[in-house]
Amino acid sequence: MKRTWLPLACLAFFGAAISNANAAQCEPARVAEKYPDLAGKVIKIAASPSQPPFAYSNPDNPDDMIGFEAELIQNAMDCAGLKYEYYKGAWSGLLPTLFAGSTDLMIGSVNYRPERAEKADFVLYARAGQSVIVPEGNPKKIAKLDDVCGLVGSANMSGSSAQSLQRQSQKCVENGLPAIDYRPADSADAAYRQILSGRMDFVMDDAVAARARIEKEVSMEIVQTVITDIYTGMVVAKGNTEMLQVISDGLEVQQADGRFKALAEKYKLPQEILIPIETRQ
Repeated sequence: MKRTWLPLACLAFFGAAISNANAAQCEPARVAEKYPDLAGKVIKIAASPSQPPFAYSNPDNPDDMIGFEAELIQNAMDCAGLKYEYYKGAWSGLLPTLFAGSTDLMIGSVNYRPERAEKADFVLYARAGQSVIVPEGNPKKIAKLDDVCGLVGSANMSGSSAQSLQRQSQKCVENGLPAIDYRPADSADAAYRQILSGRMDFVMDDAVAARARIEKEVSMEIVQTVITDIYTGMVVAKGNTEMLQVISDGLEVQQADGRFKALAEKYKLPQEILIPIETRQ
């Protein structure tokens, strides 16, 4: 039997051709073929209008949503050929709308957790970081998370920061120190307002969101930031495979054509936290 050996360059070319053929593409005219269950439907996107830099109302036009994830998902919807509208509310109340079927997806840096994965599927794009925020001048002299034992702190009760505070409080007690007086807030906005009103010694928040807020609010400052092994992204209800594919395809296209990186730079997300698009079901 005669064998034909192809040069390595040819193999590389054909490998690239196969890869490109399988790569996600923007094909809005093929929406009925690619996403038959979603074609003709108005996709409802759950989002908080006050979560910069991920998703928030445009100050110049409050009906318009802007931000890193808002622009990513809008591009993904256009790429798929789908119509969409926003369902806006407090961040902590948005996941229940997804589980109840009132919305089709949620944006706003939703952290992956095993208990959430029982009801939701994720498209992940970054590792999460967390920051400790204090009033300007740092009156309690907090240098690190270990310094908050016995102090009054807050965080969005539905976010990973709340879990971090509770773990830190337990660590304080185990070390013979007073527990943190943790007072949960129904949104990051509410937590920050309590710092500004003098009712809180510190707040813990997502590191990217915290930096965006502090740039505009000089009466607060960040004293510590830690990049965690928690992954974050967008989420759909468990089993909504077409919606998951729309998001995954749309984000992969934007990573490939450079728009993802450009938006990350526009909204000041550190490059070191970004990862290749990953779905978890």
